[in-house]
Amino acid sequence: MYMENYIRQLDTILSGAGEKILVGAGTVSHKTAIEKAKNEYRKYQVKTISPVEKAYLETLKEISNKIDDKVNGE
Repeated sequence: MYMENYIRQLDTILSGAGEKILVGAGTVSHKTAIEKAKNEYRKYQVKTISPVEKAYLETLKEISNKIDDKVNGE
């Protein structure tokens, strides 16, 4: 089988699933695509916390619980 056959087969599968197929190289430049990806990743980072931040928040919670236990225990 040649690459053309694989391409045709893949196009058939995708179009059968209702997906749009890109014809040609597209119109978005590499630079624009990289900028878009970086911006989207920054948005993602704002919504999520890193493992270090998570550990820090857990430590604060543990310390707060210890303080509450001491205050309530006295």
